[in-house]
Amino acid sequence: MKTIIKYTFLYLLGIFVISSCSDFEEINVDPKAASGEQVQVEYIINQAIIQAQQNPDVAERAFVLYWKTASRQHRHNGALTTGSYNEEWTGNYYNQISQWLKSANLAISTSDEKIENGTGHVYSANLKQIARIWRVYLMSEFTDIFGPMPIDAFSGVNPEFNNVKDVYYFMLSELKEATEALDLSVTNPDGLKNFDPAYGYDYAKWKKYGNSMRLRLAMRLSEVDATKAKTEFEDAAKGVLILTDADDFKVTEKPGWDNLSGVMSREWNAQTLSSTLNNLYLGLGGVKSADQLDAKFDSKIKPAGYIGLKFENHLTTMTNDPSRGYWMDGLPNVIDPRAYVAFPIPGDFDNPNFSFFPSWTNDAKTVKRNLLDDEGGVVLEFDGTYTWNAASYG
Repeated sequence: MKTIIKYTFLYLLGIFVISSCSDFEEINVDPKAASGEQVQVEYIINQAIIQAQQNPDVAERAFVLYWKTASRQHRHNGALTTGSYNEEWTGNYYNQISQWLKSANLAISTSDEKIENGTGHVYSANLKQIARIWRVYLMSEFTDIFGPMPIDAFSGVNPEFNNVKDVYYFMLSELKEATEALDLSVTNPDGLKNFDPAYGYDYAKWKKYGNSMRLRLAMRLSEVDATKAKTEFEDAAKGVLILTDADDFKVTEKPGWDNLSGVMSREWNAQTLSSTLNNLYLGLGGVKSADQLDAKFDSKIKPAGYIGLKFENHLTTMTNDPSRGYWMDGLPNVIDPRAYVAFPIPGDFDNPNFSFFPSWTNDAKTVKRNLLDDEGGVVLEFDGTYTWNAASYG
């Protein structure tokens, strides 16, 4: 009897131990984590695209303070325009774009796994091609800014960095292969489009985007590798391309503080017109201000060749700006029509595009200011209403 009880006890104890081990294994499984079968490629691509739209943290440092400043698209009197840089801004973008590339590479490897193990969908191969195309865009941004980069990155090993030529050859090859591999006959389920903020997984548009990017990258090689540039450009030009606004790559911005917030939406960034961009607008010219603007501006439009009032004792002449020392007390006779769209005229407060930022000051609404002499006496009062000026750097 004792023997029966003993073995019964050991049997029950064994069952308890096995059950406990199973419970411990369950404890080690994160109930909120997705398994390999649950992860969908479209989710990862969606993340890779949205991440690259830049949250306000990286957008201000990379897009506004670096890119716009370096290209003179606005007047930011500091950083690259005055011969300095900020290592923190550089590192911020480097870290962010590395994460975007990680997502793009994960989308590709996940596609391969699903196709190989038979858990994919009829559209899985196409999603892989889209991930490849998007990865090329991100790689082009990285290598154009930082130079050499690893082609075989995010594979679990410390990668070797490739020179820029090899990176460009790889990108061009990827675009050719990926666009050719897209199957335009595939029909998507209705909900799939919700996970592509740019094209809604419209494969025809992605094909145009990939071919057009290949054209763009080929042109960048024209001065350093003319033969390769010509070959790639002519081959890409044979394919379908972005020729209308309807095919543009667009991601809708939203208010807030996340990846979909507008890159130029922070109120404290004035982003005023630079003299460099203004000279391009004036040099291109071609369209009379009178033909672009409402009649209320007519009295402020100046004759052709007029550049303003000279105040050499108050405005610096130590620049190479053709209008140095002058203040334009009206509007130019002719100007590129994009100028008035991008930079609303001072004092045109009824313009729905007029920016009143920053909202906590009256800077945008202040159009009058006194010009003082050395003793502080008022020489005259400036009225900037319906005038067009851009200051130089320095």
